[in-house]
Amino acid sequence: MSQWSQVQQLEIKFLEQVDQFYDDNFPMEIRHLLAQWIESQDWEAAANNEAMAMILLQNLIIQVDEQLERVSQEKNLLLIHNLKRVRKLLQGKYHGNPMHIAVIISNCLREERRILAAASMPVQGPLEKSLQSSVVSERQRNVEHKVSAIKNSAQMTDQDVKYLEDLQEEFDFRYKTIQSLEQNDKNSTLIKQEMLALQAMLNTLDYKRKEVLSKIGRVIHEIDVLMSNMLTEELLDWKRRQQIACIGGPLHGGLDQLQNCFTLLAESLFQVRRQLEKLDELLTRLTYDGDPIPVQRPQLLEKVNFLLYNLFRNSFVVERQPCMPTHPQRPMVLKTLIQFTVKLRLLIKLPELNYQIRVKATIDKNVSTVSNRRFVLCGTHVKAMNMDESANGSLSVEFRHLQPKEMKTSAGSKGNEGPHMVTEELHSISFETQVCLYGLTINLETSSLPVVMISNVSQLPNAWASIIWYNLSTNDPQVGPQYANDFLHFHIHSVWLLNILSIKKIHISS
Repeated sequence: MSQWSQVQQLEIKFLEQVDQFYDDNFPMEIRHLLAQWIESQDWEAAANNEAMAMILLQNLIIQVDEQLERVSQEKNLLLIHNLKRVRKLLQGKYHGNPMHIAVIISNCLREERRILAAASMPVQGPLEKSLQSSVVSERQRNVEHKVSAIKNSAQMTDQDVKYLEDLQEEFDFRYKTIQSLEQNDKNSTLIKQEMLALQAMLNTLDYKRKEVLSKIGRVIHEIDVLMSNMLTEELLDWKRRQQIACIGGPLHGGLDQLQNCFTLLAESLFQVRRQLEKLDELLTRLTYDGDPIPVQRPQLLEKVNFLLYNLFRNSFVVERQPCMPTHPQRPMVLKTLIQFTVKLRLLIKLPELNYQIRVKATIDKNVSTVSNRRFVLCGTHVKAMNMDESANGSLSVEFRHLQPKEMKTSAGSKGNEGPHMVTEELHSISFETQVCLYGLTINLETSSLPVVMISNVSQLPNAWASIIWYNLSTNDPQVGPQYANDFLHFHIHSVWLLNILSIKKIHISS
């Protein structure tokens, strides 16, 4: 079923959203008549390639002409009038700027997908709707807009680098031609004029090199600002919503949107990295006094690598927290020798990484700071990440056959087996992997929310209370078990005090 067919089956409240943005952007009748053709074209790529955009615009006009011929035979006067108006608009408004229409159609298709995703969410109450609306908040739209603008800037810089390469090749050819002449020929008036022309070309080369480096610097700065502020905030917001969802809050979303932003930023950074490599190649063939490349390029490359390291490290997340299949409503409570599942995701979706990243799961990596009990993970604890076959797809891995097993304590030690102590302790499951891509080696590590280990189902209620208390008591999903236990100690003492007060109240009333 085409995307447009799915859109037409939406409820009226979602159709009104579709009607609103088509009314302001692109004629809906064209979207309807050319649904399959429009969806089969790569408008996103055309938005960054003027030649491709021009071809698509010409083909779009041809498609409109064919529809106009068809409706003329049917004598549909209103549709004939609208199609003629659209054809005139396409030829007049967008002929000089074909990438603009490509951007418009690409945004319309993306907005359709967003509305379809929102419509597929379960029916929610007031609190759920409030939290869900935050997923598509104004801040997130701003992030997506800025990411798209950054990608466009990186694409445009590619064209500048290509122009610089062509200009340098021409300079190199003309310079070597003069160098090959005999000494007598070099004194001629024509050659002197050619030397002046070469000096002018060298000045242009110098100007273009500085311009390209300046544009690359601006792209890097924009990515740095976006990552440091808005994108980090979005990721933390998603992790907080995941915390609340795990203890019975509303379903949370937004990870697909974050994946799109992370992936586009990674692609832009790698594109900038290739541009810097191309500048290095140009440098080996031609340099001169005051050449800006050897001065600025190393600093820019170091910054790009730094941003890539940070982007990858933040992109490694626990998509689905540890949970026993037998108790799906009680995640983060794990029973010894019972299998649990957990899913990891890399928000940077690059085909080159498919089946190339192997993730290792461990428990209580910092054992000295967690508890007196020690655990190991039995089962398959090393797996490769691969692309999901779902519509959106993701680079993820799901562990389905892990079992926590308690290690035997030393002779004479009874360990920490008290019922309260067991459910007070918080443990952590860590995940490590390494990304090797385009000459970079990046170590990644993330961990689950704190989990409670139980040895008997009777301990489940107390353990679940500990999980709820921790996740309600902290807004920081990154707090480790060593700090989380402080929350639980306060929780246990509070419960003890409330119980005492409750007993005294009952005694007095009796």
